Amino acid sequence: MKTSRSTYWSLFSDPLFPLFFLLTVSFFMTIFFRVSASVIMPVEAERLGISASLVGFISSVHFYTYALMQPVSGVLHDRYGPVRVVAWGLALTAASCLLMTIVRTPFTLGVWRLVSGLGVSPMYSATLVFMAFAFPHERYAFYAGINFAVSNLGAMVSVAPLGFAVDRFGIGSVFAVLAVVSLVMAATLALKAKEDPLRAISRGGSRSLSTLVSGIWNAILFVVRNRRMRALMILWAASASSLVVFQGLWGAVWFEVAFKVSAASARFWSSLISVGMMVGPLLIGGVVITPERLPVVIRKAISLNSVVWFVLLGVVYLACPVWAGGVAALVLGAVTGLRGIFVLAGVTALVPPGEKGVVFGAMNMLAVFATIVAQWGSGVIIDLFPTARPGVYTEEGYFAAFLLVALSLALSMLAFRPLGLEPLRPGDSEPAP
Repeated sequence: MKTSRSTYWSLFSDPLFPLFFLLTVSFFMTIFFRVSASVIMPVEAERLGISASLVGFISSVHFYTYALMQPVSGVLHDRYGPVRVVAWGLALTAASCLLMTIVRTPFTLGVWRLVSGLGVSPMYSATLVFMAFAFPHERYAFYAGINFAVSNLGAMVSVAPLGFAVDRFGIGSVFAVLAVVSLVMAATLALKAKEDPLRAISRGGSRSLSTLVSGIWNAILFVVRNRRMRALMILWAASASSLVVFQGLWGAVWFEVAFKVSAASARFWSSLISVGMMVGPLLIGGVVITPERLPVVIRKAISLNSVVWFVLLGVVYLACPVWAGGVAALVLGAVTGLRGIFVLAGVTALVPPGEKGVVFGAMNMLAVFATIVAQWGSGVIIDLFPTARPGVYTEEGYFAAFLLVALSLALSMLAFRPLGLEPLRPGDSEPAP
């Protein structure tokens, strides 16, 4: 049910809210740098005369290092607290920005992507761990909604606004400013590390970094062997893969080909999925979700997400106006955001205290690898419908790829059965026999 207006706004007055918001802005930086290559790399590729395959490799370095560091970041969160770990990450992010202020070569661009992937790798799981310890679980949707809204703003700022700034001031100047911003945020979080609610718990623990490998392995085993965690992992990976294939790769060009509009118009209407990712989670900010209601809420959100994907495909198939596709993308972003929030709420409810960071990290690593496979797989499908001109693809190829995405989401609902309808609590998360 909804909270009252006074109760809703009183949540902002929580003494830990400013620290949470700083971590959320740090996650904004993760999305920003993830997407920024779509602006920076084409400019540098033209200037340096490097091939498209090399551009793709340089850009992908970010994702591989980011994925591999997810469980490591989780262990560090559990050991040192997310606030201090994010401060270190922002310092590395600043270093990656400084690389862009010197002479840029294919090698330095590759190092930029590698270091930026390392730098922003702790941000996502940091906010999840912090929310789990700082706030009541029934308020998860409120804080997760803010986190999703602010972070997805990074996907918008890193395209048109970043492109304008680069054109106006140059890459070196823009990244010098980004380095300063990252350092200021790092210093602020370092000074506030003593306020981290996880610090008191982790400080009294006996674990050392020598247990890092075993901790990561145990977290992966926990996800794989536990039937309810395994179900949530499937739902998480399916959601992340569908979003990245549309938002981070083929959405704009699909709209351009399918609706026969200009590239600028296609980018505008397809980018409404990012607006939906911001708006949707905020709309349910005052909803209280108990462990008893959570399994049903997860089922409803995922079912709605799958339906909206087929609505979008129907809009394209029926050759509706491009604005109809934009509206469908907006709604798709909103329900995808809700799906992500509720699935993460389920993970938070099932993972025992003290293990949340490493489990979140392990699950996000698996989800990122799933998105890499999804991007590659969608490209393979599109290549099955070639044209006479290399690098230009057909409407049928895009439709087939996104039909596969929609079918994959629908098939992910098979995970409903192992998830069950029982309340999601750590005590109920026993491995499957």
